Amino acid sequence: MNITRRNFFVGGCAGALGAFGGNRFFATAGFKAVGRPNVRFGVVSDIHITKVGAAEKMEGWGNNLTFRHTLEWFRSQNVDAVLIAGDMADQGMVEQMEAVAQAWYAVFPDDKYPDGRPIEKVFVMGNHDYHGYLYGDHAAKRYPDMDERVKHVLRSDFATRWKRIFHEDYSRFYRKTIRGYDFLGQHWDDGTGMETGHGSCDFGAELQTFLNAKGKTLDPSRPFFYVQHPHPKDTCYGPWAWGHDNGKVTKALSAYPNAVAFSGHSHYSLTDERSIWQGAFTSVGTSSLRYTGMEYDEHPPVGYENTVSVRGGWKTDAAKLMGRFSPGDCRQGMLWSVYDDCIVVKRREFLSDLDVGDDWVMPLPASESRPFAFAEHAKKSNAPAFPEDAKAEVARVKAKTRGGKSRNGKESVAAVEKDAFKIVVPAVTADKNARAFKLEFAAEAKDGTKKTKLVVPEGFNHALAHSKAASPSYCLFAFDELPAEEVRFAVTPISCWNQRGKAIASGWVRIGS
Repeated sequence: MNITRRNFFVGGCAGALGAFGGNRFFATAGFKAVGRPNVRFGVVSDIHITKVGAAEKMEGWGNNLTFRHTLEWFRSQNVDAVLIAGDMADQGMVEQMEAVAQAWYAVFPDDKYPDGRPIEKVFVMGNHDYHGYLYGDHAAKRYPDMDERVKHVLRSDFATRWKRIFHEDYSRFYRKTIRGYDFLGQHWDDGTGMETGHGSCDFGAELQTFLNAKGKTLDPSRPFFYVQHPHPKDTCYGPWAWGHDNGKVTKALSAYPNAVAFSGHSHYSLTDERSIWQGAFTSVGTSSLRYTGMEYDEHPPVGYENTVSVRGGWKTDAAKLMGRFSPGDCRQGMLWSVYDDCIVVKRREFLSDLDVGDDWVMPLPASESRPFAFAEHAKKSNAPAFPEDAKAEVARVKAKTRGGKSRNGKESVAAVEKDAFKIVVPAVTADKNARAFKLEFAAEAKDGTKKTKLVVPEGFNHALAHSKAASPSYCLFAFDELPAEEVRFAVTPISCWNQRGKAIASGWVRIGS
C-alpha cells in the first residue's frame, strides 16, 4: 500500500483524522504526547477596554481584568505570541490603549516571561481604535477644547502613541516571523487624521502589494497567519456575515492554500461552527473577549426577537416584546497549537474558564484536506432535539414593547403594554454535535396560517457544562399579532447549519378564554 501524508500522519498529531468525528480524546492526547508544538499562540479580539481594573469584579464592563486573566492563562500554556484582531480601546482613546498595555505588561513585563523568554505581540487596530472617539461624541464631550482633545485621541498620532505604549514601531501593515512562522497584520487605518471623520481602510490593498513582492518568501509547506478586524468577504459565517470587508483580502489569499486569516468585529460566538471556514484558504472568526452573541441581523428585516435588527431599523426593534439578551457574561478566545502535520485549536470562555466546544483539528498541509469546508463540517453535526417528554408551556401575561427613539433623538416610539402569550420551552438535549443555535416559535391557526418568530436560545454561546446552556427559553406573542382567535404554538430547534429538529407543540389556546 502506498502510504502518504494524507492517509498516515506522523509526529505531533498522528491519527488526527479521528478527531474529525468529534473524538476529543485524540486532539488532547496529540499535543500532550509530543510536548511543545512548533508554535503556540493565543487569539482574542474585541476586548473593548476603557480603564484599568481596580476594585470591581472581572465581569464588570470595560475594565482590563478579563484581558489580564486571559493573558495569565495564555502564559500558563507557554504561548509564543498573542494575537488581537482589533477593537482594543473601546473609544479610541490614549488612556484606554494604555489600559490594554497595563494588563499586558503586568503579565509579560518587557515583553517577556518571568524567566526572560520573549513573547510577541500580534495586535491590530479595529474601527473602535480608529474612530471610536466619534461614537456618541465621546472625545468632544470629555475634552471640548480641540487642543486638549488631540492629546487623548489615538488617531491624532498613531505612530507616536503606539511606539510609546507598546515599545515597537507602528506600521499600518506589518510582518513578524515567530519561531519560523510568518504573521501578517493590517491595522484599521486609512492614513488620514482626525479631520476625515469615520473613514475606513482599503483592506487587502497592502496585503496584495506585499504578496506580489514577497509572497515567494512565505514557506508554502507551512501555514502563515494574517489578521485584520473585519471578516474577509464570503468566508467565515458565510456571505451574510455582518461587517465583512470589500472582498480584496479573499481574492488575495485565495492563491495561498496555506494562509489562515483571523478577523473579529462581529462578536459572533465560537459555539457557531461557521466560525471556521476552509475554501481556497482558511478563515476564522475570533469572537470577542468583551461580549459574544448574535447582536446583528442574520434574518432581515426583523432578525431575532431578542437581538437588534440592522436592516429593520429602530422602529422594528421598538415594536418587539422581548428585550435584547445579555451576552456580557460570555467572553471567548482561542489557543492555537501548530505542529508539523496539524493545527489544534482550543476554544475557551474566560469568565467560566470552560471550553465551549471540542477542539478543532486541521490537517497540514491544508491543501490536502479541508474538513472545515462548510459542507464537510456540517456533516459532523446533527439536528438538535428537545427531551422526549418536552412540552411548550403557554401562559397569559402582560408584556411591553421595547419602545425607542431614533439615533438623532428627533423621533420616538413609546413602549406599549399588551396582552400576550408567553411560550416557554426547556433547553434542548445536551449534545455537542447537535446544539440549538436558534429557536423558531410559530403561532399556528387551524386553517394553516401562522405567525413566526426567531429567538436566540438561552446559553447558546456557553459551554454545555455551563448552567445557562441548561436553562429554558421563551418567546412572547401579543394577542393582536396572532393569526386567529384560536392557535397553538409549535417550537423548532435549529442548528447553526439550519438543521431543523423535531418541533414540540402546545395545546390549542383561545384569546377569549
